[in-house]
Amino acid sequence: MTESANNHATPGPLKPFLRGVLRKSALILAPFGITRNGRARVREFFDDRIISLYRDDIESFIRRYPKVWSEEETIQYIIDHKASICRYGDGELKLIVGERHKSFQDVNPALNNRLLEVLHSDDPNILIGVHPVRNFHALGRIWQKFIIRIGDEVLGLLDLQREYPSMGAFRVLPRDSKESLIKRVRLIKEIWEGRNVVLVTGKNSRFTFEEELFNNAASVEFFYAPSKNAFDRYEEILSDIQKKYPKENYLILPVLGPTATILAYDLAKAGYQAIDFGQMPGTFKKAKQHLYGNEEAKIEELLR
Repeated sequence: MTESANNHATPGPLKPFLRGVLRKSALILAPFGITRNGRARVREFFDDRIISLYRDDIESFIRRYPKVWSEEETIQYIIDHKASICRYGDGELKLIVGERHKSFQDVNPALNNRLLEVLHSDDPNILIGVHPVRNFHALGRIWQKFIIRIGDEVLGLLDLQREYPSMGAFRVLPRDSKESLIKRVRLIKEIWEGRNVVLVTGKNSRFTFEEELFNNAASVEFFYAPSKNAFDRYEEILSDIQKKYPKENYLILPVLGPTATILAYDLAKAGYQAIDFGQMPGTFKKAKQHLYGNEEAKIEELLR
């Protein structure tokens, strides 16, 4: 940002006051939106005013943020090196600084300490993926608001001179064309080509099995863990996986929120290849809805 632009920026001490006024205004006025969409539009209007107020702070965060590999580079590294990956999105980072993670994991000091330990690890065969922060508009409203709240704390957690893999390797799928989506999914599927896969997921969670993603695996099994506060039973989960699935024979894909980050790390340290997988099937269905007009559409090119 230029010097002249900075001269016209809202003074720092005034921003929290104005943000508080805007947030309170949103709470008061949102009910007058009548419909659910109307209320959402009111909240978004005030969110956009807050984001505009903090635009210079967000741009500063982007400039200081470490370099992040592309999603393709991250996937290719996993394939070439049979590497594991632990992913840090906004949820994991919020927990470390003391914010609650949605509804399926309460703040837990032991979990936070483990998340911090893994974040600072430097094993070349265990990738530490972080959110790709590339430009203001690509961030989206959720991350723009996230930066306003705890951006400085997040920068303090990261090594700003380090290059990180992308946590979006399985969460950011192309939507520009059907060809791009098919190409990316085919690349991802190379990770488990002909292998025995174990999906570690919460019982009755929103995870869905998509045939197009796993039809090239030798086998796919589910290991069920608690869908909420899974870390409370972490040692039991880790022990049961190691007893049931020999590391030489299985690729483990944890889908357990922040607990998956720790689980992928500990399994990798024990000799497994473990992929902190996240809700890729849900992202895949959204991409199909966008490109094919139907999230249940079957992509024949991925079933061959």
